[in-house]
Amino acid sequence: MFTVQHAFSSFSVDDLDTSEAFYRDILGLTVTRTPMGLELDVTGGAPVFVYPKGDDHEPASHTVLNLVVPDVASAAADLHGSGVDLVRYPGFAQDADGVVRSDDPRQGPTIAWFRDPARNVVALIEA
Repeated sequence: MFTVQHAFSSFSVDDLDTSEAFYRDILGLTVTRTPMGLELDVTGGAPVFVYPKGDDHEPASHTVLNLVVPDVASAAADLHGSGVDLVRYPGFAQDADGVVRSDDPRQGPTIAWFRDPARNVVALIEA
């Protein structure tokens, strides 16, 4: 059996500068530039590593990052005010703002999704 000393999540983007500005200026995360890419401080855990992939980057087919926020509707409104549109998925009862609301945690969280500049999906989940 091996011993894990540290773990972190990662995903690729096509443009580090654009992604750095988005995650820092639009989402308000602390972003550190490293020789290999970006580290996103998502509080309460290991940083998320974002690395450049250039022309052969393809957005992930799944949600790459889940951001837990106190109020999804308010966070979604902030994003919309910054020019970021929410993703609408067939089969989900999203309201006019694009938020899936749930009063019953057994039915899933209150959640909304958006894309970063590299077209990766990021979720807002209500605490």
